[in-house]
Amino acid sequence: MTAMRPYLWDPWSTAATVPDRTAVVAGDEVCTFAELAGRADACAHGLHAAGLRPGAVVSTDIPAGPDFFALVLAALKHGFGLFPIGPHLLGIPMGATLLAEAGVTLHVTAGPQTPPYPYPTAPVVSWTDLIDAAGRAAPPAEPPAAGHLVYATSGTTGLPKAVVRKRPRRAYKGVAVSERYGAGLTHGPHIMANPTYHLGTLGPALYALQAGSAVVVQRDWSPAAFADLAERHAADSVMFSPDRLLDVVEARVAVERRFTVVFHGGAACPPAVKRAAIDLFGPVLLEYYGTSESVATEITTAEWLDRPGSVGRPLPGIGVDVVRDGRPVPPGELGEIRLRLRPADHDGGGSVDTGDIGSVDPAGYLFIAGRAGSSPDLLTARLENDIRGMTGVTDAAVLGGPSPACFVEHSRDTDPARLTDAITMTAAMLELPPVRIVLTASGSLPRTPSGKIARAEVSR
Repeated sequence: MTAMRPYLWDPWSTAATVPDRTAVVAGDEVCTFAELAGRADACAHGLHAAGLRPGAVVSTDIPAGPDFFALVLAALKHGFGLFPIGPHLLGIPMGATLLAEAGVTLHVTAGPQTPPYPYPTAPVVSWTDLIDAAGRAAPPAEPPAAGHLVYATSGTTGLPKAVVRKRPRRAYKGVAVSERYGAGLTHGPHIMANPTYHLGTLGPALYALQAGSAVVVQRDWSPAAFADLAERHAADSVMFSPDRLLDVVEARVAVERRFTVVFHGGAACPPAVKRAAIDLFGPVLLEYYGTSESVATEITTAEWLDRPGSVGRPLPGIGVDVVRDGRPVPPGELGEIRLRLRPADHDGGGSVDTGDIGSVDPAGYLFIAGRAGSSPDLLTARLENDIRGMTGVTDAAVLGGPSPACFVEHSRDTDPARLTDAITMTAAMLELPPVRIVLTASGSLPRTPSGKIARAEVSR
């Protein structure tokens, strides 16, 4: 059977072809593609009525749902930048810093037209007022260059920062629909089970929506509720952060729905967790790795089973360099991971420091050992990687320093004494100084909204 060739598609094409097809489901909120496209265009009219012009950056704390996705699509089609920012950041001074870094000129909120945070740096408008103003202005007749997205980093090892993705030079054309990603008019919905405000979560959902699949938002997380949504909506794809994936695996919920693809990424996934997920879902896991600027690598289940622990090879147009003291290291040796992104994703297509430590094998597959953090010692990252592969370990973070600290989550049936001995022995073999070991139950370490271990909080 001949594989389907990729083709360009967008939500307005879906609205014209099957207007009554469901586009977004979020609790009791449901809208069709015709309604979504109409809201997006009305939103763009409202932004123009507010005095904004293509290139201006808008922020929002609207929760994932029909209005949120209408705002995202309005930005992409009509040339605005959009910064989805979590309410937890808007309530602290850091929120003002992030909005300033992103160059935000207007904040759109779901509630009344009052600042939703105590540190406003831009005018605030409610979604209702924005749509009400739609009749007072219209976008230019000539389509502008497409819009772009802005994200806040997770702040895993410190404070988050705003990352402004490069604005395309061409008009909006949607996405290239590929069978690989399990989305399109012939596919079921995508389940959005993590927060909106992270590239790893919004990216797969937004891709599915543009390709013609519905997005089902799971606002309250539980493995049982996920399994129910998957079955009820006949979902074809879902994205999990490693902690969500672990929740589903440990809950041993009966996932009857056979997914086309299960995305996961955002943080290292311990091999034991991934193997259990493959047993649960089948060979449909697709792992990705990247930065807030771009996804850099992907790996299928079949590839991962051949190279356990790898996050895949670079996508077309992207390069991966592993360096130490600024110089490339041979295959298999640890170093700092730097990405050479496409010019379309990063000004000048320059090199980006990921903040991760890892290695590349002779075939070009990338392996992540751990975070660089504040310690330049590569042995700390190697210890973290070795711990993550130990029996019963579900996640780990090793913080460097004169006395490295190992924070290790483990499953219920793990022998703590045996695990402690294994960690101590591994650290000694790496000739590290005596380590402090903190063992804790799965899911108990503090995490960022994107599912990563919050190292800055762990170290306090």
